Parts: sequence; structure tokens; C-alpha cells
Amino acid sequence: MKFKTISLFTVFLYTSSAFSCAASELTPIHLSTLERFQSFIQKTPLSFYVILALAVVLLFSLMRWRRIRTSSSNQHDKKAAAFITPGNAQHIGARTEQQDAFAFSDLTDYETIKKFGVLSIVADGMGGLSGGREASQTAVQTFLYTYLNSTFETIEERLDDALYTANKAVYELSLQKELQGQMGTTLIAAVIKDQYLYWRSAGDSRIYLYRQQNLTQLTKDHIYGTKLDQKAADGEITTEEAANHPERNYLTSFLGLETIPEIDRQHTPLILLPEDRVMLCSDGLYGRLTELEMINHLHFNPQEAADKLLQSVLRKQHPKQDNVTAAILGYQTS
Repeated sequence: MKFKTISLFTVFLYTSSAFSCAASELTPIHLSTLERFQSFIQKTPLSFYVILALAVVLLFSLMRWRRIRTSSSNQHDKKAAAFITPGNAQHIGARTEQQDAFAFSDLTDYETIKKFGVLSIVADGMGGLSGGREASQTAVQTFLYTYLNSTFETIEERLDDALYTANKAVYELSLQKELQGQMGTTLIAAVIKDQYLYWRSAGDSRIYLYRQQNLTQLTKDHIYGTKLDQKAADGEITTEEAANHPERNYLTSFLGLETIPEIDRQHTPLILLPEDRVMLCSDGLYGRLTELEMINHLHFNPQEAADKLLQSVLRKQHPKQDNVTAAILGYQTS
């Protein structure tokens, strides 16, 4: 610091001498100006230059600190995003059309991730209805766009906004095609923000949490079978009647109606642990695999896990295999 101060003072003195040497070649007016400037330099105390030098050094230090801080912040954002790893797999099965759709938000958009986390969506167009493919694609695209561009501040509000907007888009599409009540899709969506998990669900697609060799279904199936099972538990019907009811698998909620009959959501954000896996999947996957089969694959990295799950389904070679979709988010803290 002392060296910088003396050097700066020396520069001022050198400049003063240079002005003096050149003064003889200037006009009287210029000479008077230079003389006053030289006199000012000579009369100014050394402390002034010391303070000036310190101010310059401090200014450059602050600028350097801001650059380092900005760089560090960007690296932190990138590091946080890197700890959420995606994986996915999809197959048409034995069907003639792929009516499942899925999407992830951009894992390279670090600013959005910092504010609103990483989003994953899966939708299963209703196989027996017309326009299932278009319904699922419309729902996923609308949900993704709305969530990322919503004017709401909280993740909860953004998820609700995206779900209602996606439902409206599918419903209006059904009206345009004169397929009201005959066009629909399930939809599940999960967001990981920091260490917290949020979700929304309508239909029978599922969100699972894999943790330490255990698998937990987080969502409730919106099918008539759920109501039948409750009736059996209450003693209104037998377990056999509930299991064999011809309408057991009928959906009781989905996107494509004027309003969504049932919505499943977390009561409070779920705190994730290192090595957790969050899997979103259509019934074409969980309907063919046991929980143990899924557990045996989910400990792998998300992409490898998704590939192994799909291969396990296809190896069964079921003649009526539905579309299969798995979207997995792996969570790490370091």
C-alpha cells in the first residue's frame, strides 16, 4: 500500500515538471493556468495524495470483489442445478399410437432453477378416447409454459396456475373438435426446489419416492377402484366385489373437463435426502412391474434406472402392453 501511494505522488510531481518544461512554448494565458496548477500541486499536502491513492485502491478492490462474488454466485447456481439429475424412458408398447407425453424444465437455466426449481411432467392421454395423443401433448406443453411464465411468486401457486391452465387448454381443444367429454389426459407434475419436493396430480399416473431401498407412492389414484376399496373397508361390499368390479379402473378425475373433479397435492413440501429418486410414470409401467422390481432398478443413476425399468416391462412381452413412460429426478447434495 505504501508503494502505491508514493508512486502516485511521484507521477503527480513528474507531471508538474513536464508542464513546467513545456510552459515556455505556450501562450501567456496557458502559462498562467499551468502556473496555478503547478502551485496547487506544490501546496497540496502529502496526506491528500495518500487519501486519493487509498481511494483508488479501495475502488479497484471493490470492483474485483464484485466480480468474484458474481462468479461465485453463478458457480453456486450451476452446482445446485447439477445435483438434480434427470432420466427418462418411453415406449409405445403394443399400441398403435404413443399417447403418453413428458417434459423437463431446462436444467441449464440456472436463474429459473434458483427461483422455481426443476419441473418434471408426465401425461397419459386416455387410451379409449379420441385425441389422447393431442390431449397429453397439449397438457404437458401448456403446463410447462405456464409454470415457467406465471406471474405468481410461489411454487404452490405456479403449480395450481399451470394445472388449471392446462385443463382449460385441453377442454377448449375438445370443444373445438366437438369431442367434449371424450378427450382427456391424466397429468402429474413434480418440482424439486432446493431440498423440497412439490407435486400435483389428476388421474392415475403416479409419483413415487425411492429412498434407501424403499418405494413410496406419493399420489392417490383417481379411479373408481379407490372408492370401491373404501367401501370394502367400511363393510359395504366385500373385498372380492371391490377387486372384480367391471368399472374398477375407470378414471374419476382427469384433464379435459370444464373443471377438474379431484386434484392430489402434497400438504407440506417433502424434504428430500441425498440419493433420493422421484419417479413419475404412467400406468403402462407400474401396471406391469411389482414394487420390488422397481426398487431393484431405482438405485442406479436416473437415466440407467429409467432404461432398466423400461426393459423389465418389455421383457414381459404382454400382448396388450400400454404406452410406457418414466421420468426420474435424482437428488444429491454434494
